Amino acid sequence: MFPRCPIPPITQQPGRTSLMPDLAPYEQGPQTPRWPFVVIGLCCLVLVVWLKLPGLILAGLIIATVFSIRQMRTHSPEISSLVTSIQLSADEIRDVQEEWETFLNDPSANALADRTLFRPALADPDCADPDIQRFHFVLNSARRFIRRLEARLQGELTVPQLEGILKVTDARALDLRESWLAARRAAHLLGTDYDPDSDPDSNPHSDTGH
Repeated sequence: MFPRCPIPPITQQPGRTSLMPDLAPYEQGPQTPRWPFVVIGLCCLVLVVWLKLPGLILAGLIIATVFSIRQMRTHSPEISSLVTSIQLSADEIRDVQEEWETFLNDPSANALADRTLFRPALADPDCADPDIQRFHFVLNSARRFIRRLEARLQGELTVPQLEGILKVTDARALDLRESWLAARRAAHLLGTDYDPDSDPDSNPHSDTGH
């Protein structure tokens, strides 16, 4: 039986009432009991002492079998499928990051017009608009998350842990995509006349009655 997967904690984000799960419960690898390996090692030692060369051969076969079983467990098709799904979900996060970098740095005419004429507020990390503020917060959080995720996937993980990580990664990807689209809409409403030094309450688009 696999160990039970812990429920991931959730992280509060500014400008939003919903909460987003975190990767923290999966920072530590699975707690594999060591006593079976100790017992196997002692048995192999007894075989070597008792049977000499035949015991050494048997001990080698036992160790090779245990190692093979362990490798099969950590490289099962189910685990490989879950890792692939996590990587695909992480790619969705990277796609938004790439779109942001294109918006911010691409010298093409379309990108230049987007960040200078249509959505200048989006390039301002200090913009007071809540949707734009939240996007920058989620974007920075996503960068840290991807680094931690890549490191975590290098270790041994059980199926329940991978399922939990997949849920967290899916939630992060969806949240980043939604915040990116919301920030683009907000920046477009602020328009070309956006002034980073102006009072956000003075913007005509901030009045929902108009």
